[in-house]
Amino acid sequence: MEDYEQLAGPLILLPLMFVVGLQLTPEDFRRVLTTPRAVVGGTLGQLLLLPLMTWALVAALPVSPDLAVGAVLLSATPGAGMSNVMAAVSRANVALSVTLTAVASILSVATLPLLATLGISLFVGDSLAVEVPVGTIVFQLIAFLAIPIVLGMIVRRSRPQAAQRYVSRANRFAVIAILFLTALGALGSDAALPARSEFGMATLAALAWTLAAMAIGFAVGRVLGLAPRDRFTLVIEFAARNLALTIIVAIASLGRLEFGLFAAAYSMTGFPLVIVLAVLRGRRAPAEPS
Repeated sequence: MEDYEQLAGPLILLPLMFVVGLQLTPEDFRRVLTTPRAVVGGTLGQLLLLPLMTWALVAALPVSPDLAVGAVLLSATPGAGMSNVMAAVSRANVALSVTLTAVASILSVATLPLLATLGISLFVGDSLAVEVPVGTIVFQLIAFLAIPIVLGMIVRRSRPQAAQRYVSRANRFAVIAILFLTALGALGSDAALPARSEFGMATLAALAWTLAAMAIGFAVGRVLGLAPRDRFTLVIEFAARNLALTIIVAIASLGRLEFGLFAAAYSMTGFPLVIVLAVLRGRRAPAEPS
């Protein structure tokens, strides 16, 4: 079963990221880089405001120390590739989403162990060495971000009309694929949901964390004076985290199964909320000109 899950995830994610590439042109990235305040502000917001919000939230709610550490781990991991797909589905700024995901992933090599160590020391009192799976991060950036997106951009450049027809159909099924991947990750991870006594509080905390992350992303976009589609991009990037990386750090690096429980609760409550919001926005937002 585990081999099947490990194979099914990439087989679904790769074509989805290819579809993301079909909706991008080099000019999209040039526009993002010529007005870098969205990238700089979005990155700093994720690195500073998300951990601060997380520490305040777990301090205010009666969650266990293990769940508190899990929440800190989740906030410290970079955005997931799925956020790029949801940006496309919601007709947000896909180039900005891809750029933020790539920048946050690169910086996480240094920021993730620092934030995780602080969280563990604060809530558990242990001095655990946090090893970041650099190889996993690099592999995800190249295999699941760079290669399929670049291939999609090449196809769009060579066959723009066919690419547009494929996108209009593919985006209709992207949400189903995202939901399937989310369920696959939740069921296939080694981290089980919290016990009965903790389940209600874990789901409540995960929902509260997601709503707060969305609010921070929106607020950062407003402060920066970004356009509506750019603000919504920040909403997605702040709230959609890399679940797989969170579980890997909790279990493979720290050897603490309990530190992955918050991510498991988030995968069944908070992350689906982000998906629903992206779908609703995509149905209402006007299509961007090609």
